[in-house]
Amino acid sequence: MALLLAATVSGPPALRQALHAASVEVEPPGCAGVLTESPQVVVTARHCLHDDTEKVQVRFTTGAVRTAWVVATDEVADQAALFLVDPVPIVPLAIVRRRQIPGTVLFFEGNPDRPRFQTVRLDSIGRCPSLPDLPNALFTSIAGVPGDSGAPLVDVVAEVVGLVHGGARCHIATPADTLVRLVHRVLEQDDVHMTRGLGRGHQGA
Repeated sequence: MALLLAATVSGPPALRQALHAASVEVEPPGCAGVLTESPQVVVTARHCLHDDTEKVQVRFTTGAVRTAWVVATDEVADQAALFLVDPVPIVPLAIVRRRQIPGTVLFFEGNPDRPRFQTVRLDSIGRCPSLPDLPNALFTSIAGVPGDSGAPLVDVVAEVVGLVHGGARCHIATPADTLVRLVHRVLEQDDVHMTRGLGRGHQGA
């Protein structure tokens, strides 16, 4: 029992490996992100991208670098989906489908360029001043730093629960329910395998 508790608090080794492998750095601007649901889809924080950004470079912890097109955004939830020109041989993390409960233990690495693995707590769910139209922002105990925006928070089975948004007063993440809708909208498009993705026309929640 003591060994099981210790593994849960520090994070199971398999979880840490999966989280680190799927985590990415988005260049520019140096934010974080994660490969999710497909070997060609990366998600990050929308505020990391300029309004006219069409493509970015995505760097994986293996050293692989891919060009990615910005194919869908959700301004309300501060989330963006990127489509990789070439897939990567890395297992993407799934996005959680079940509703989150305050008090749940989550795990966080931050920007993989300077990883700081943490066991964190989901404190509450509600509105944050920096995301006024989002009713279910995740208030957490993460100790984030600049560059961590877009980094995933995952549960004990390494499913993505949310993406780091930040906020000096909030320490919040944006939720999985909006994220899964954003990603599925990308994957359901007939021309998703085109190397230029979907372009900037597919935006909004």
